[in-house]
Amino acid sequence: MKTVSIIIILVALSPVSAFTQTVSEEIVVTASALPESSDETPAAITVVTREDIERRAARDVADVLRESAGITVSRIGSGGHATSLFTRGSNSTHTLVLWNGIEVNNPYFGGYDWGQFSTAGVEQIEIVRGPFSALYGSDAVAGVVNILSAPARSGLRVAAETGGNGLTNGSVAASYVDGPRLFTVTLESRDDGGFARNDDFAQDTATAAVRWGVANGLTVGVTGRYNVYDVGIPTNLNAALDALVPTLRRRQEGSEYQVALPVGFTRGRMSYDLTLAQTRREDELSDPDDPFGLLWQTTRSTAQRARLTAHARTTIGTFVGGAEYEDASVDDVTSYGANFVEEQRNERSLFVEHRMSKPLGRRAILETSAGVRHDQYETFGSETSPRVALAVLLGNFKLRAGHGEAFRAPSIGELYSPFGGNVQLRAERSRSSEVGIDWRTTSGKLSATVFRARYTDLITNAGFTFANVGRASANGIEFSGEHRLGAVDAGLTYTYTDATADGTGAELLRRPRHSGSAFVGARIGAFDANVVLLHSGVRDDILPVMPFARFTTGAHTTADINVQYRTGRLTPYLKIENAADARYEEVAGYRSPGRRAIAGLRFAM
Repeated sequence: MKTVSIIIILVALSPVSAFTQTVSEEIVVTASALPESSDETPAAITVVTREDIERRAARDVADVLRESAGITVSRIGSGGHATSLFTRGSNSTHTLVLWNGIEVNNPYFGGYDWGQFSTAGVEQIEIVRGPFSALYGSDAVAGVVNILSAPARSGLRVAAETGGNGLTNGSVAASYVDGPRLFTVTLESRDDGGFARNDDFAQDTATAAVRWGVANGLTVGVTGRYNVYDVGIPTNLNAALDALVPTLRRRQEGSEYQVALPVGFTRGRMSYDLTLAQTRREDELSDPDDPFGLLWQTTRSTAQRARLTAHARTTIGTFVGGAEYEDASVDDVTSYGANFVEEQRNERSLFVEHRMSKPLGRRAILETSAGVRHDQYETFGSETSPRVALAVLLGNFKLRAGHGEAFRAPSIGELYSPFGGNVQLRAERSRSSEVGIDWRTTSGKLSATVFRARYTDLITNAGFTFANVGRASANGIEFSGEHRLGAVDAGLTYTYTDATADGTGAELLRRPRHSGSAFVGARIGAFDANVVLLHSGVRDDILPVMPFARFTTGAHTTADINVQYRTGRLTPYLKIENAADARYEEVAGYRSPGRRAIAGLRFAM
């Protein structure tokens, strides 16, 4: 009741969203693979800007995503540890993650570990909810998160912060932008002592991009991101599997990189984009004190991709067509032997989409999007994924609806793992529909969406073997809004999700029925004060020890507060994370971080 009262007070003071800077027009690229205004896009989309990130003094992308409607984030304990994202009640493997349009999902067991994705070098985040396999293929079952790093203007940013529990963090970002020419580089280094013994986390991140115009209408570039991390794991199961015990030498370290060569060419109404990319991730787990003896495990995953897209602007709309190729491989070797070496999964695809904007009378505009994609895999066959969406713009209102089919290809681990691997697996499939309404003014925005999704052929472990035996449904409502009143910004998001397994009716794990966020920010002179509340309702989970029974965890609410003093190019700030020192677990058995005070300084020019 206390949480509900706080939210009601916030709404009454100044109606409503999580990202206050989206009141101005946003140009997005994820929903249709071409630049367009978010007002025109017939999709449910949230945009997070660099200013939003700095206003929250956020270090991790996952902590920014928590404020978006329809998104649930679960982290195993403190920062740096394994972190999963659930979109609209779907599985954590059902959201496609892109970095500058480059897929970064792990081909080993699917999904993406957000534990080490820093906000360093991030200029904009686009969160598109709904099925998008018609444009992106596998994994885009419930949504797409695209993290963009190209700055809009030249500049220099330097930041440093220090806080409780041994936190230190420093970054520098420099960029030069002149038309088609671009150079940008970002470096960041972080150390965090954590909240228990052997709970420390260290991370170094570097991003860079170069783009230049070679000839009239032709641009070429190179872009890359590199991240290296080292994190302690403070607990582990004992030999009897009936208790979590402290571990002082259990560690995980690794690295991740993405590199791409984008080429663009425009001539008249035609434009072409070719991107050659490679992603690689390596994780190493070690524990000399493991109850079953010396343990080490090394997992390497590599994916090489080529994507060619053509855009044609015609009198009947814009056509987007293209082809994509992917070759993914995984090595997994442990102290007990090799699970597999260079097991591969190959995919080829063709796709086409049509976007049209058509006036309806004198005041209304019809926006339509229709597309289909065909994917061919050597391992299990092919999938065809259609999607159609439309929106009617009536002044400040936008009415929208969409329907699509999507799929997730079996991961390499599910196909070939010696512990349950099954080469006969089929793709997981979904059918999703939604209707929504958006309302925008110069000082605020409201958005509401009703969604329904059905999942079939879900891959689960059935009798020590992976099989397509799971079925589930997820129905719900998303609401977000924002309002600016003078020097005060206020916002609210709320999501209701009914995600259950077919047959048993059991709620899907770690997906609360009720969740939401509230934001209030005030700028008074040079001072900028911001409060973020995050609420997660009760949800089902599994005990981390024998008998691994299902149980229900309690609801929790956290509050982050920061005060910033803007003095031209310098901005010192103070932040208190989890200000009320809430005690909670996002994953059963692993306590989340407590209260921490942080002092920081930013310089920008």
